[in-house]
Amino acid sequence: MAEPRTPPGRPARCPICGKPVHPSHRPFCSPRCAEVDLGRWLTGQYRVPGPPAELEDDPPPSE
Repeated sequence: MAEPRTPPGRPARCPICGKPVHPSHRPFCSPRCAEVDLGRWLTGQYRVPGPPAELEDDPPPSE
C-alpha cells in the first residue's frame, strides 16, 4: 500500500501522535507508535470495509 504523500515543504506527521516522522521509523515517529499501530491491527480496531467473509467448511479428514 502506498503511503500518502506530504505536500512539499510540509513535514510528514506520525499517524498515531502527530509528531514529525523519524526516517528510521517511517511512517511513524518512534518504535512505540509503530507498536501502537500494530496492536490496533491485531485487536481488530482497524477494519477494511466490505461484506463479511464466507468461511469454508473444514476439509474432510484424509485417511
